[in-house]
Amino acid sequence: MTTDTQDQTPLIMVVDDNPEFLSGIELTLEMEGFKVWTSNNGKNAMEQLEKAFLLKQRTGGSGLEGLPDLILADIMMPEMDGYEFYDEVRSNPYTNHIPFIFLTAKSADENVRQGKELGADDYFSKLAPPEDLVASIRGKIKRVEQRRQINEEVMGDPTKSLMSGSFIAIAVIGTLVMVAFCLGIAFATGFLSSM
Repeated sequence: MTTDTQDQTPLIMVVDDNPEFLSGIELTLEMEGFKVWTSNNGKNAMEQLEKAFLLKQRTGGSGLEGLPDLILADIMMPEMDGYEFYDEVRSNPYTNHIPFIFLTAKSADENVRQGKELGADDYFSKLAPPEDLVASIRGKIKRVEQRRQINEEVMGDPTKSLMSGSFIAIAVIGTLVMVAFCLGIAFATGFLSSM
């Protein structure tokens, strides 16, 4: 999770221009144990993400800890719609890892298809049962947490890392064996002598 180490409560950003829906989804997610940020359009949400990243970076973190663990966004919004917001999130190297779920009042197949073609992690109708949305959120956050743990193992303590000295030595030896094998085949077939 990208939350700080003292509070492991997942943080969800919800972006929607309908204040009633925004309040309802915020309450639902808080009752399910999530922290929630809200924004009324994609432009404001992007500014909020940038401020959170910079603030965390200034206070000594990498900046990533200040970002939400998942984003839920409506498609039809003023100033910057959900598709444009999605493109902004995905094109930013500091936010492109955040799972993204589209929420919409539209359930037309073309809208679902467009969201999936863009690469969104999921797509829910606003009329879908809240339990289904919460289950999807929990699954995606679990996947993010698993990736974070793997990254910590790889990049963290060198004695526990996959990149420890013994792992590197084995990888180098394996590579040298493969090179020798390929060179042997090249010489045996006359490939190198024909060059």
